[in-house]
Amino acid sequence: MELAHLKTAESHDEGADVTILSPVDGKPTDVVIRIKGMDSKTWREAKKNQTQKIIDARADDKMDTLDYDLMDAEALADVTISWSNITKDGKEYHFNRENAVNLYANAPDVKDQLIEFLGNRANFING
Repeated sequence: MELAHLKTAESHDEGADVTILSPVDGKPTDVVIRIKGMDSKTWREAKKNQTQKIIDARADDKMDTLDYDLMDAEALADVTISWSNITKDGKEYHFNRENAVNLYANAPDVKDQLIEFLGNRANFING
């Protein structure tokens, strides 16, 4: 196998588009979120940070203070490149890290869709 086919980090860093499904009926919406993949440097760094938070909490006997859902929302926000067609009160809901954390923390279905997509390496590899 050609070495170039084994090296996936670069294509994961470029990201891929996820069409978000409606939490109501499971049908595709017009919302598209571009995220980096699990082999991206950003995702690997986010996972290291999560692991360190868990280690620190265990060492300080504060495991019950960890918010795993928030940690996932923050990690996903770190790998989100952009989004389109999200509005709030009829106005465009601009992409930035703070808004991404807010969305992912309060829309578990969206967060789960992104994690599932991100976990499939084939979604980020062309050809």
